[in-house]
Amino acid sequence: MSGQPKYLLVADTLRKEIAKGLFRDGQTLMTEEELRLRFDVSRQTIRQAIALLEDDGLVDRRRGSGTYVRHGPRHRQGTVQVGVVATYITDYIFPSILQGIESELNKAGAVMSLSATYNDRNTERDILERMLDGGVDGLIFEGNRTAKDSPNADLFHRFRERNIPVLFMNGTYPGMNDIPHLQMDDYAGGKTAAEIALDRGYRRLAGVFKTDDVQGQERLAGFTDELHARGFDVPPERLLRFGTEERMGLFRHGDGAEFVNMLLKREADCVVCYNDVFATSLMDMLKNLGVRLPEEIGFIGFDNATFSEMIQPRLTTLAHPKEEFGVLAAEKILRMISGDREKSVNMPWNLIDRESLPRVSPK
Repeated sequence: MSGQPKYLLVADTLRKEIAKGLFRDGQTLMTEEELRLRFDVSRQTIRQAIALLEDDGLVDRRRGSGTYVRHGPRHRQGTVQVGVVATYITDYIFPSILQGIESELNKAGAVMSLSATYNDRNTERDILERMLDGGVDGLIFEGNRTAKDSPNADLFHRFRERNIPVLFMNGTYPGMNDIPHLQMDDYAGGKTAAEIALDRGYRRLAGVFKTDDVQGQERLAGFTDELHARGFDVPPERLLRFGTEERMGLFRHGDGAEFVNMLLKREADCVVCYNDVFATSLMDMLKNLGVRLPEEIGFIGFDNATFSEMIQPRLTTLAHPKEEFGVLAAEKILRMISGDREKSVNMPWNLIDRESLPRVSPK
């Protein structure tokens, strides 16, 4: 035991064992004498280590009885600080979500420490380490490329070891389903988009989906499952899958350009897009290339971004509740900080019906 104070090493070892479930809630940790012998340190060192675990809400010392493991709220002094990590914070739907979080935290007398990863996993790691060192009481976290394993899983384990609650929003990394999440019901959203289009007479549906995050994968799965359930298929050329690195200039190169060419040949009569950004971008491009919208191709997006009603034709979209979503995220993390166990929630989408998806005669 070298390199840092012995009591910190003892505390870190015990935190890891508690996080792994080696000690159950309500179970006696070990006596001071047993711990002293185990780690070959003084009784004072053990008491310092136990004091740290008690501050983290991991144990409860009872005079004359012993030290018991418990997963309760951390001992805090002063104002509650909530870390909020989003992929972006200044554009699209994010300001409204963050406004909802901040307003609810302010009502509770808590403060928000805000950071953005810009969909970069190295930045994500730096932010998580800073949040751990900064002593946040809880973390609301939006991952990036959530369809793939996180290289920062060890840091989430450290949050668990420190008994700092984490709430995922808008998606959960593989293997981390034990961490509560708040997200939209993306599978149901994909099914709804396909259902609406089919019910309005469209028969040659196409889709644009970002598939390196959970949201896009779920929306795609719901979309294709609804088509198959209704007896329709989607040929590969009518599905454009893309990842984070491909999103810039998506429709000008490679598969994206081929997808646009397919639409120019009128091989699809309706496009369901991963979100409103890609829907409006594709609509603008097609109009500039002479396609009459919505007469020749219908469109539906996701999120009800502000600009979705500014484009012509105005975009039919499934609405993200944004500020309400942020308020609920703040409510949940505050309850978790207080020691409550929270369940994951998938929020429903709401259709915003506009001109880009008129009814047509089935062909």
